Amino acid sequence: MSICIAICDDTAEDIKTLSEALYAYDASFNIISYSNGETLIDDFLECKHAIDILFLDIYMPGTDGIKIAERIRRERKNIKIIFITSSNDHYPQAYEVFAFNYILKPLDRKRLYHIMDQALDEFKKENNQRISFSYRGKVYNVNYRDILYIESRDKFSLFHTSDGETMQCYNKLDSIEKELPSELFIRCHKSFIVNTSHITEMGGNYFRIGQVVISISKKHLKLAKERYFAYLFSHMGRGQL
Repeated sequence: MSICIAICDDTAEDIKTLSEALYAYDASFNIISYSNGETLIDDFLECKHAIDILFLDIYMPGTDGIKIAERIRRERKNIKIIFITSSNDHYPQAYEVFAFNYILKPLDRKRLYHIMDQALDEFKKENNQRISFSYRGKVYNVNYRDILYIESRDKFSLFHTSDGETMQCYNKLDSIEKELPSELFIRCHKSFIVNTSHITEMGGNYFRIGQVVISISKKHLKLAKERYFAYLFSHMGRGQL
């Protein structure tokens, strides 16, 4: 499956320059472009595109790039956001929204390609991380990053995924938990395991994943919060801004 890249910039020439450079790097990229942040956010919330990498200009009329990134981050933690702008004044804000990297205009292809090498290396590692389970003779191989949360209900464990699908198996949640990487998944309740990269809000005793609110039990409260904060901290500056 090709990498989906979105570019949001109010300057058509800059979109063209970046698109040409990205296609020269890999012609298989699926690149979509936006001239304003409002349209990007509308499309994103309607799930029109499964964006993997987002290039954001900071200085745009209307909603600026930082505010767009904040809105995107509330919904998805695993999109690699790369700011591309004419000023380096916004490094601190870039860290706050866990930007993958920061590129100054005019575009330097050598730096762009170095950053893309880093981003694609991470994608390869993520794509090799899967859990396998079977149900009624059918074997499922699910990428970790596609799992929103796992729920124990009656005799089943239900895998809720980012494409809206729900898969089930007879495996107990305790045994599933042992197969998952502890740095990415958090057991927050006897009936729930959540994927930290999809958490959009943490409350006093709950995690929110999109429209779904998942309780954090007293037994798991302290460790669940500690591990979520550790995940957020570890993802700051992953792309070496």
